[in-house]
Amino acid sequence: MMYFVSILHTINPLFFALLAVLALLLWKAIYTFKTYPDDPELRRNATKEMVVGGLVLILILGIFVVVPLVAGITVKDDELSLRLPTGFTFETYPEADILSAKMVSLDQSEYAIVSKVVGTETRAYREGIFLLQNGTEAAVFANGNTAILVETPNRILLLGPDRFDNFVKSFSEKLIPVQP
Repeated sequence: MMYFVSILHTINPLFFALLAVLALLLWKAIYTFKTYPDDPELRRNATKEMVVGGLVLILILGIFVVVPLVAGITVKDDELSLRLPTGFTFETYPEADILSAKMVSLDQSEYAIVSKVVGTETRAYREGIFLLQNGTEAAVFANGNTAILVETPNRILLLGPDRFDNFVKSFSEKLIPVQP
């Protein structure tokens, strides 16, 4: 079963600010192109601005919309797969590599998130590699303050996607039981 974090939690004010600036620049280029049909130099510059603006729009949409949609957790029989693009984590953990799993609070425990190493953090949405209160680094994919702490030989994982109760149930049934 595949688990994601809602796209509504990944859009942040920077996304809207960049879109507003880009819309203004594209409007200026289109206005210049239509207003001065007899000036080939202005039309050529306006065309360049529209092409660059279109490419920047594709880049912005890719970073803020497509990348979060690609991120996810897959729970299969005997296997856990993570795809966290902003944390550069594309890993698969067989059931044998999962040492333990327990529920933790990300607010007031030794597993509270202190700072971001690489990734995205907006309100309750966190995806990437983060430094924890106890001094360790963890791969985090969570949308809220409760997550499953998964210990593996190489890394600690904090997983709390949307439909968290279904995720805990699936994780417990297909991999190892989650301790409360």
